[in-house]
Amino acid sequence: MASSPHHRQGDVATAGTPREPAADVSRRSLLAGSVAATAVASVLPISGSAYADAPDPKKHPDMMAFLVLSAALTGVHVATLAPEFTMDGSKDILDQKPTTDPFNIKDDYFKFIGAADKTSSFGKLLQIARDHRTSATDIIAAVNKSDDDSKFLARSIVLLWYLGSWYEPDDLKSNATPPGKPGNRAFVGSQVVSAKAYTQGLAWQIAQAHPMGYSNLQFGYWSRDPNDPNDSGDRSNLGLITSTIP
Repeated sequence: MASSPHHRQGDVATAGTPREPAADVSRRSLLAGSVAATAVASVLPISGSAYADAPDPKKHPDMMAFLVLSAALTGVHVATLAPEFTMDGSKDILDQKPTTDPFNIKDDYFKFIGAADKTSSFGKLLQIARDHRTSATDIIAAVNKSDDDSKFLARSIVLLWYLGSWYEPDDLKSNATPPGKPGNRAFVGSQVVSAKAYTQGLAWQIAQAHPMGYSNLQFGYWSRDPNDPNDSGDRSNLGLITSTIP
C-alpha cells in the first residue's frame, strides 16, 4: 500500500502533544529555576548570620579557643583538658591541633554548651579567649567585665569541667548573692551530662581519687601520700593548677 504524500514518519508520535510556543518554554524554565534557587537559599546559612558564626567543635580554631578559655577559667593546663595535646612552638595557639584522646570529653562539653546556650554567650566567651589567648589573667579580667549572661555561662563551664554536671546559668544567676551581702542560698539543681562526664570530672583528678563505681587508679593507690597539685616541681601533676597558657 502506497504511503500518502501528506504522511511523514513521526507525525503519529507527536500528534497528541502540541508544540509549546517558545515564550511558554522560557517562562516555565525561568519559574522552575527561581523555585529551585529559593529552595537552596532557604537551607543555606546566610553570610554573617548567627547560624554561620555558631561555634563549631570540628573547627580547630574554635576548639582551641574553647580549650584556652577552659584552661583560664579552671586553672588547669590545656594538656590536662586535652591529654593528647602537644604544643608546636612555631604556631599560634589557635592554629594548633587539639587532637583526639581516649575520652575526648572536650568535644562532648563543647557540643553540650553550644546546645544549651540560648544567648550567644558561648561565642562571646570564645572571642574573649581568642583576643587574650596568651594570658589567663587577661581572659579572666575580660570575662569579669562582660555581660551577666557571659559571666554566668563561664561559671557553668567551670562547674562542668570540675564536676561533669551542668548547672544552668540562669539558675546560678538567680541564686547569686551580691558581694558583701549575706543571704540564704537555695539549692541549685544540676544535670550529669553523661556517664563519661561523671568519671572525668577534674575534681577527681586533682584530689587523686575517683567517683563511686569507677576507678582507673592502680590497686593500692590509697596507701601512698597524694601529690600536691600546687607543687610546680612535681612532674606527676601534669600542669594542674597553672596560670599559664597553654
